[in-house]
Amino acid sequence: MRLDDLANRLEAGGDELAGASTTLSLTDPGPRTLGADGTGALGRASRDLHRLLATALTARGSEAAAHGARLAETAHVLRRVAANYRSAEEESGGRS
Repeated sequence: MRLDDLANRLEAGGDELAGASTTLSLTDPGPRTLGADGTGALGRASRDLHRLLATALTARGSEAAAHGARLAETAHVLRRVAANYRSAEEESGGRS
């Protein structure tokens, strides 16, 4: 595998993570699904559960976005490295 191919794969992985970060919050079923519209202790527990779920989904979405950005940056650096290798080979007359 060439460096450019690896960079393309890293970039694609970063794009997947970035996409997942934006859709992750859409998986929240809503408070009512967990019974948060109930009364008493069960309703409070359900609201607490939903709050934890929403917080966790937000955090995982942020993490996915950050990892996606890291992969995109790594792909960018890898492309620069590949270009520098090509340039060095051209300057040396293609010697190995």
